[in-house]
Amino acid sequence: MNIVKKGQSWSRSLAREFKKMNDQENKAQRPFGAFEWGVVFTATLGLIAMNFLGTPELYLWFTSLFEWHQAHYWELGHLTFWVAACVIGYLIIPLIYLRLCRRAVGEYYLSFKWEWAYWRAYCLLFIAVSIPVVIVSFTPDFQSIYPFYTQAGRSVFDLIAWELVYGVQFFALEFFFRAFMLQGLRHSMGFASIAMMIIPYCMIHFPKTAAESVGSVIAGLILGVLAMRSRSIWGGVALHWAVAIEMDLLCLAHKGQLFSLF
Repeated sequence: MNIVKKGQSWSRSLAREFKKMNDQENKAQRPFGAFEWGVVFTATLGLIAMNFLGTPELYLWFTSLFEWHQAHYWELGHLTFWVAACVIGYLIIPLIYLRLCRRAVGEYYLSFKWEWAYWRAYCLLFIAVSIPVVIVSFTPDFQSIYPFYTQAGRSVFDLIAWELVYGVQFFALEFFFRAFMLQGLRHSMGFASIAMMIIPYCMIHFPKTAAESVGSVIAGLILGVLAMRSRSIWGGVALHWAVAIEMDLLCLAHKGQLFSLF
C-alpha cells in the first residue's frame, strides 16, 4: 500500500509540474499561422531528405563521380554519407527555412548553459537508461544491430572514427527534434509542441527494436521537457551520444571484439 500511495503522490506531483510548465509556455500563445505550417512542412521535407539521401545506391553514384573506391573503408564511407544526409535533413534544411523567415537561429536552443540542475537530470537519466541498455545488450537482436558500423571492432581508429561521425548525427538530430520543432511550434502550441515532436521521433526508431521504439516515446518526452525548460539542446546531445557509445561498447564486448583492440 505504501508503494501505491507513493506512486500516486509522485504521479500527482508530476501532473502538477507538467501543468505549471504548460501554463508558462501558453502565456504568449498565438494562432497556428503560416510560420508554424512552414515548420511542419519543412520538418516533413527534412525527414524525407534524411531517409532517402543516404542510401547505398546514392553513395555508389557519388563515389563514382570521383572514382573513389576504397573497399577497406567502404562501410565507414557509406555511414559518413548517411550522416551527411542526416545533417542535410535535420540541420541544413531547417536552417534555410529559419533564414528565409528571418528568425534568429540563436533562439533555437543552441546556447550552452552550465546549470547543474539540468545537467544533474541528464546524468541521472544516463544512469537510468544504462540499466535496461546493459540488460538488452545480452540479446542477439540488439547485438545484430549495434554498432551500426560492423567494422568498429576492427581497430581503434575504426571505433573512434565511427563514434565521432555518429556524434555529429546526434547533434543534427537533437537540433531538429528538440530545437527546430519545439521552438518553432512553441508559441502556438505551448507545451503540446512536445507531443507533436514525439510522433516522428518515435517513427524514426521503427527500423530498430520494439523496445527502442517504445523507449523513444518516454525519452522524447523527457528530453523535450528538459530542452524546453533549459532552452538548450547540449545536454540531450551529450546524453544521446554517451548512451550510443555505451551501447556500441557493450555489444563489442559481448562479441569479444572490444578488449582485443587494446
